[in-house]
Amino acid sequence: MDHTGYVLSGMSFLLVLPAIMLVTVFLDLEHVGGDAETIILKSDTASTAVKDLEANIPGIAAEVLRDEASNTLKTGKPLPNSRKTIKEAIRGRMDQKTLEYQNSDLKVECDIISVDTSQDPFQVEVKSSFRVEKGQVVHQENLTQEISITDPLYPLIDPIPFIKCKDYGGAEIKGNRTFYGNSLKNYLKTRGVENADQYENASSSLFIKKCPYDPYIMHGDFGFVSLKNCIENGYFHESSDGACFLCRLEGKSTCPHYGMETFIVPSEFFNSTSISAPSSIDHVIFNDTPPGDGTYPGRVFEYYSDGKNYFKIFLDNSHRLKYGIPTF
Repeated sequence: MDHTGYVLSGMSFLLVLPAIMLVTVFLDLEHVGGDAETIILKSDTASTAVKDLEANIPGIAAEVLRDEASNTLKTGKPLPNSRKTIKEAIRGRMDQKTLEYQNSDLKVECDIISVDTSQDPFQVEVKSSFRVEKGQVVHQENLTQEISITDPLYPLIDPIPFIKCKDYGGAEIKGNRTFYGNSLKNYLKTRGVENADQYENASSSLFIKKCPYDPYIMHGDFGFVSLKNCIENGYFHESSDGACFLCRLEGKSTCPHYGMETFIVPSEFFNSTSISAPSSIDHVIFNDTPPGDGTYPGRVFEYYSDGKNYFKIFLDNSHRLKYGIPTF
């Protein structure tokens, strides 16, 4: 070829070169995009595994709480350390859950960090951490969950009556209530509490249920109909003096945490003219925590009568004010 031909070929090469470079760039972008998509897919798989484990904790925790409360009822023995016991029980069941992933390409770890009282006494706080690995992708998360202790799917028995009265004849279950027979009277008499006879055949709520009459002064409205319904349904109320649920499992009727209280109701068939007896609040009646004795008297209050039976409780003035009942 002549000189002109070489010049033309070189110009053609220069025109083609940008096209070659563009193709190379597009091929590289496609490769990078494919890697990014793979990472996102792996991350989504890991995230889904974490969410699945997180979703299992409330049910598993509620089952553990229910089982521990039921076991305490059967044995009458308090848990030495309820928080540690429940934490380890939840961790054991979550370990079984993570085994479901052992044949997958995921490496799954779950740790229950702590179980403790929540700011809401009708909840228990569970803190946990999760780690899921897939290849070079790691998904790690810390979580705090509030577990309801009033879920009807996992009804929780109040363990205090069965712990406190175990050595005095024992409490028993009738329907959805705890009946004391002679056990509560014997328990109070042993401690030297006056007018303990008023609590022969007394009863209280079996299951922990949150009272819907809020504010609590509503109990004193409409001829004490709300109070009657509350007692019959066995509701619990928030209390700065009553024990939280975790401390109840340890046999404590009072504790430093924000807790709850319920009414212990004398038998309507017990005919007595006594105007004074231990205040009918569970943490008052069961407060045998040393030093001293925290049980104090209340004055009789008849909230309902059908002409044959007389339904009454004994309340001190501070609890009367709380529930909207006239003071003495």
